Amino acid sequence: MLIDTHCHLTHELFKNDIDEVIARAKAAGFGALIVSGVNPPTNRDVLKLVRKDPILKASLGIYPLDALGLTPDTTGLPHHPGMIDIDAEFEFFNRHKDEIAAIGEVGMDRKFTKEHDEQQKANFQKIIQQTEKLGKPIIVHTRKAEADCLELLESSSIKQVILHTFEGNRKLIQKAIGLGYYLSVPTLLLRSSHFQMLVEIAPLERIFTETDAPWLAADKDKRNEPAFITDSIKKIAEIKKLGADEVEAQIWKNAKKVFGFG
Repeated sequence: MLIDTHCHLTHELFKNDIDEVIARAKAAGFGALIVSGVNPPTNRDVLKLVRKDPILKASLGIYPLDALGLTPDTTGLPHHPGMIDIDAEFEFFNRHKDEIAAIGEVGMDRKFTKEHDEQQKANFQKIIQQTEKLGKPIIVHTRKAEADCLELLESSSIKQVILHTFEGNRKLIQKAIGLGYYLSVPTLLLRSSHFQMLVEIAPLERIFTETDAPWLAADKDKRNEPAFITDSIKKIAEIKKLGADEVEAQIWKNAKKVFGFG
């Protein structure tokens, strides 16, 4: 059984063939596709989509730039005007908690702004506290803010932490492993020396697979989709010097432990 722990299947690039994308994932042997929301309109779209098929699971989130009201209108996902009311959005999450596999994506992002650092930290701290109350796993975006995100998470009681496309250095990777967190490896693995290094360092018991579809494909000119994770499995197996079946089985075991999938 395969898993994509992070994909954006409500993106406009999937609007004409989402059923075929899901069918290809099923044919490839997937047990779960965790579809991520980033703001109030996408969270509602995610819930609507996952009701189509039991293979789809919802991860509702508040992307750090969306939380600040800074996201441009050109992402291919619905735009939320202005800052997000985090407490109000978590009230929505709570009302739908039985339909939610995880909270995410949430976290911090310093690639596009360094002018709102304290507000980003305050927002993420509030999100962590609210997630603790919900008792759900958390899927974390850490771009250019890996150390701060780990520090904030370390002071929380959340144990089921999935670090989405974690770009921290070797020391931070080791710290995340020591904290018992999971590292979610994108299909970009096939052409990224960083993620190949991460797979080499991290125990298989701490690794997940993801796409971040439609982004981060191994072929940078191609739309990404969950079925491409079969190539990630082969690459992980090559790096770990294991059979692909063994890699697939352990990552699904990780999914059962973190998300409670059957």
